[in-house]
Amino acid sequence: MRFKVPARQPESFRASVLYLAGRVKGLSPDRVEFVERRNLHTDDPRSAAAVMDATAQKSARCRQPAYHFIVTFDPDDAAAGKVTPELKRRVAQQVIERMGLTEHQLLVYSHTDTDHPHLHFLVNRVHPTKHIAYDRHQDGRRLTGVVQELAREHGLNILRNREYERQLGREVVEDFGPAPTDAEYWRARREEREAQRPFEKDAVTDLRRRLKDDFIRARDWDDLAERLAAKGITLERKGQGLVLTDGERFAKLSDMGKGVRFHVLEERYGESFDDHMARRAARVAERERGKEDRAPDTSSMAPAERRTVEGMFDEEPERGSAEAAVRRFDQADMEFRYWSQIEASYRSAAGKVRYAERQQAFNEKQVHRDEAWLGKRSRSLDEILGKVYRDAAKARAIWDDLEEKFGIRDAERMIEKDPFILGAVRGIRLGDTRTADRREAKRYFRYIVERRQRWRDAKNRLEHTRAEIERARQRVKLAVREYELLQHVAGSPQMLRETMLEKIKARARALSRVTERAIERSRLADERREQLHRAWRVAKEKRLERERKRERGRAFGLDLDLFDKY
Repeated sequence: MRFKVPARQPESFRASVLYLAGRVKGLSPDRVEFVERRNLHTDDPRSAAAVMDATAQKSARCRQPAYHFIVTFDPDDAAAGKVTPELKRRVAQQVIERMGLTEHQLLVYSHTDTDHPHLHFLVNRVHPTKHIAYDRHQDGRRLTGVVQELAREHGLNILRNREYERQLGREVVEDFGPAPTDAEYWRARREEREAQRPFEKDAVTDLRRRLKDDFIRARDWDDLAERLAAKGITLERKGQGLVLTDGERFAKLSDMGKGVRFHVLEERYGESFDDHMARRAARVAERERGKEDRAPDTSSMAPAERRTVEGMFDEEPERGSAEAAVRRFDQADMEFRYWSQIEASYRSAAGKVRYAERQQAFNEKQVHRDEAWLGKRSRSLDEILGKVYRDAAKARAIWDDLEEKFGIRDAERMIEKDPFILGAVRGIRLGDTRTADRREAKRYFRYIVERRQRWRDAKNRLEHTRAEIERARQRVKLAVREYELLQHVAGSPQMLRETMLEKIKARARALSRVTERAIERSRLADERREQLHRAWRVAKEKRLERERKRERGRAFGLDLDLFDKY
């Protein structure tokens, strides 16, 4: 089983229903095996479309009410007699329930005009009674889980959903674990980097076991980095925390056990991870400058000559040795990983600056609103004091003095016990007789404590916002300092991208010179051999995929080499 959500969604219920029912020119109604309807009194195409259109018009905000997706079954399952009409009806009902569409109007068409049986779901996103549109956010991810669960429950084959992967722009290599999560994929797109896949659960457990002693015995960040690097693992910034990565897969630091936490490690080592990465970046940059000093000067050469000389300089001295080629690949891979760490810290520092600036801007806008709110509450307090006391300003000043001397609660109790403590009350009382002003003053007196509390809350809110502005300014200064420090050692964003590109090319060159057999026979640690072997297989799969694309392009008279650059 697999699913497909067409990129182009229907613009008309009527046209879609007529097409699915085979009522348009060139199609036959015989393609329809059965029709299932939900929350509709008829499955006649025109009548059902009219009802769905009328329901959709009750929502003024939903511009695309028609939602269409397909669930497909494996032809091998159909040939084995597993895909019966009863099974398809049951699957359709379960898909509707698990996607949260039971209360929506929809039609399900079962088609048998292809070698792979499939179900078309045409849904009215607008709820028939609430008139709220169904949220399609991450519908591909939801359908992925639903289809895989149903396939396992009914003993059907789970087909790789290449269409969904192409829509996301992903290239998932077979047998290399789960695909990147949607959050990681889109974050990588924003940060212009390769998306990493999460470690499988068993791999996380094994990683925790292998690294347990390293986290316990490491004396500082440098010691921990060396211990992890010996096993092919590096620490990288990701969001507000850290992850462990082998270059292709990642696991959260918190997955390494209860005692392994970001803030705990920073307290134990007496240094923030960002400061550690700034020092590390400085060392790596210094080492790179040393390499540049040893490199031959090719600035006056022609491009072809420059590439030749640089290629000769980059060659491994022991070119014929398979062990040397593996060591060269290992070194190039770790160099790329080191710079990936720096790049991740660079992104984190830039993100901190942006976040701190947004917080400062938000608080600066908020302070104007809080000032206006405080002014409104202050006028409200003066207004009610003026309705109770003859001199509202004097009453407010006395109240301020009472709070300063006795505290807020005691001052309130004193005023409630003796209203005249704040001054003369408006109006006159003679025995049981009160003037209109005195009756009004008595009526409003019961609210003055509440008005005072609201004014105090507004005042505290304004003071809090002003304190937040000052803290935000300090955070901006600190974030800018960290970012400028990284810029000083790693260069501008453009320079960092160029360095990363060079490391990627160097790694690719080193990878092209090793063989699978050489990696297996190398003297590296078992974990490191496994990582290099995985990288070699992934590169081979991608190379074969590029060759297949070129072959398909030539078959259609196209040159797809240009597209490999993107």
